[in-house]
Amino acid sequence: MSSINSKNVSSNLFKNTGIIAIGQISTKIINFLLLPLYTSLLTKEEYGLIDLISTYATLLAVFVGLQLGTAIFRFLIPNRDDDLKLKKLISTVICAVILLCVIYSVAFVGVSPFIRISYKWFLLYLVLATVYLQVTSGIVRGIGNNSLYAFGNFLAATITLVMNVISIAVLHLGVEAMLLAYVVGPILGATVILILSGCYKYIALKYFSFTELKKILQYAIPLVPNELSWTLIHSSDRMIVSAIISVSANGLLAAASKFSYIYTTAFSIFNTSWTEQVVLHYKDEGGTEYISKMFDKMVTFFGSVGIGIITCMPVAYNILINTQYKDGYGLVFYYVIAVFFNAIIGLISAIYLVENETKQIAISTAVAAIINIIVDLALIKFIGVYAAPISSICAYGIIGFWRLYDINRRHCSIKMKKRNVIVLLAMLMFSIFAYYQENIWINIINILVVAIIALYINYDLLKELGGLIFERKK
Repeated sequence: MSSINSKNVSSNLFKNTGIIAIGQISTKIINFLLLPLYTSLLTKEEYGLIDLISTYATLLAVFVGLQLGTAIFRFLIPNRDDDLKLKKLISTVICAVILLCVIYSVAFVGVSPFIRISYKWFLLYLVLATVYLQVTSGIVRGIGNNSLYAFGNFLAATITLVMNVISIAVLHLGVEAMLLAYVVGPILGATVILILSGCYKYIALKYFSFTELKKILQYAIPLVPNELSWTLIHSSDRMIVSAIISVSANGLLAAASKFSYIYTTAFSIFNTSWTEQVVLHYKDEGGTEYISKMFDKMVTFFGSVGIGIITCMPVAYNILINTQYKDGYGLVFYYVIAVFFNAIIGLISAIYLVENETKQIAISTAVAAIINIIVDLALIKFIGVYAAPISSICAYGIIGFWRLYDINRRHCSIKMKKRNVIVLLAMLMFSIFAYYQENIWINIINILVVAIIALYINYDLLKELGGLIFERKK
């Protein structure tokens, strides 16, 4: 067993995070800043319909893709230097995905006459495009080419973004053109990944292996109910609100949740790199101690980010969102709290992956999905659209504490400094007070106070990051 070098691991963690961030965050920010355009040119019904179709497509992609993108990433990491093994793994997964996509396409054509939803054929195209990008992204991450992973996803997002702007702002084509952009972007991004990575050279029918397929499926299939549960947590709110209230109300949810989307994007960028480092170094000597320290720092950091978003809302919401979506302001706070718990879950889940405990992941997530749906249905008649983010808070909170307890009990000690917990709670309470005040001076004071305290409690992390950057420039 090798001994972990914390400095080198942190350097790789931040380096990979930076590479992935360059590829993703610029387009995410631009997409977010285009909210005024989307919400002014699309009605709540149109925006809600686009969001609903995307939600259904994400749900179907879980079944079609069988989480093979996640599985191939996990299996390629320890075999990066074995050329024959790479050929077997990549060829096996690609063949399996092609077969799954063909089966789905035939099945969709068969049931399409019974599907009563506008633009239903995009459920076929969106699913195939999503699975294609997921698998190629998993392969290129697995072989360690994070730069190409970032570029491919950046390209996919950019193409989608440009097509969206042209279609609704210039050509005024509306919903169908936006949905087409969501198909074209991922397909072109995935194709670029496949070609530039050279992975297509590893694909040949002769390398297909039933033995490898069995191992991959044994790992991947338990992830399907887990991902399905996650998708249900994300999407059941949209489907329930659309069915019980209206598609227009779902448009309100879609707009309000875009602010927590900034948070989710920032964390997912970090978590992509975090998962790889955990898989590589968890079983090294000192690995669990390093992970525990980083967990405390990351929860403190992302907690500060979430509170920062809440703090800025009294000013930012009215600037970025059209007045027809003004009733969504109160939802933003709850969505940010929900995704904070989701970030905690993401940090912990990497340990389950390295321990190959996909069944434990699936069970806990399934329970959370059931809780989410029950709470949503129980509250929606009383508090309307607010039932959606509150049910997500319940689901994410329960699964987060459950997994944290389970990891501490069976694997390694992961704890937070009490000081950081107390300070975060104090920041949150003050921010909640300011959030519901229509007083610009209170909001400005809140922003300044939160910024100063956030810099203070994240000083060690920022100092470490600064040191690594400065050292690299020498």
